[in-house]
Amino acid sequence: MRVLMVCPELPRADSPGSMAPCARQIESLRALGLQIDVVDMRGIPKLKYLQVIPRLRRLAGRADLIHAHFGYCGWLAHLAPQWSRSSAPLVISFMGDDLLGTPINAAGDLERFSRWMVRANRRLAPKAAAVIVKSQEMADVLAPTPCTVIPNGVDPQRFRPRPQAEARRRLNLPVDQSLVLFPGDPDNPRKGHALATATINAAEKLRGQPIQLIPLWGVQPDLVPWYMNACDAMLMTSLIEGSPNVVKEAMACDTPVIGVPVGDVETMLQDVPGCWVCPRDADRLAHAVDRVLTRPHVAARQAILDRGLDLTSVAQQILEVYNTAVSSGVRSSGVGVPFSHSNRRGRGPQLQ
Repeated sequence: MRVLMVCPELPRADSPGSMAPCARQIESLRALGLQIDVVDMRGIPKLKYLQVIPRLRRLAGRADLIHAHFGYCGWLAHLAPQWSRSSAPLVISFMGDDLLGTPINAAGDLERFSRWMVRANRRLAPKAAAVIVKSQEMADVLAPTPCTVIPNGVDPQRFRPRPQAEARRRLNLPVDQSLVLFPGDPDNPRKGHALATATINAAEKLRGQPIQLIPLWGVQPDLVPWYMNACDAMLMTSLIEGSPNVVKEAMACDTPVIGVPVGDVETMLQDVPGCWVCPRDADRLAHAVDRVLTRPHVAARQAILDRGLDLTSVAQQILEVYNTAVSSGVRSSGVGVPFSHSNRRGRGPQLQ
């Protein structure tokens, strides 16, 4: 099967970005024997979606299936078969804020344009032969359009436990201070940096010692596992997420995760020793940070493996979606294939 991937700009040396999980997913599908062409949105900002049209049109003509990642790319991929007279079915993977909206402030108010895009993407979904989403929350947004819930997978060889002292030396981080990882751009309101900062301030008062909050942003993909192993814990305080891959990656490194119930974080941390789910409250989160730093026992890596969230297992699930889409005979202007997979809802350990 030849697949055309249409996606946001993939990572490169001078622009790490946030699409490393997508790049790894592509490689895991190639490892299953698929031939994959890639059109990613690199080029002049605001013009790059137009710049890729000639390449998209050429490659769509020889594809057996087109897989678009993110809503913007989904609309572009939806038009590709018409430009190239291709009959390839379309699979769309929605990633998070393309269905949940983009906050403009710490209160979670959504951008007006993002609210419009959510409505547009809900209309786009039924036009695809199959739809993949990252969490049950996203599937609920699309109802009654059928979709498959498949979180991104984790490479357990890349993301694995490493000696903390070695990781700190490699990254030139202090060896004798508590370090907590903040996964995202501190300037992005969606990531909840203000809550994370308030949490660390409260945790410092509880412990009577400094705690450094380390932002994981603008970091080369190869260094991400080292940051996760260098830190004592990860603090996830985002306002909106689909299935944040950094949570699964930290778990694969056996790094404790403290998170608010956003996206599928609550499900991911369910029954995982050493990880905590707390309300969006700085004091409660601070008590969880204190517990993790005091008793840093965690057994999260095995949970990732037991749940089939390694790259190969996830790639096999995606291949099943591809096979269903191709065999259905439904093309990109048709309706969704009626199959679904729902993650079990659950609750992680709660701090009262």
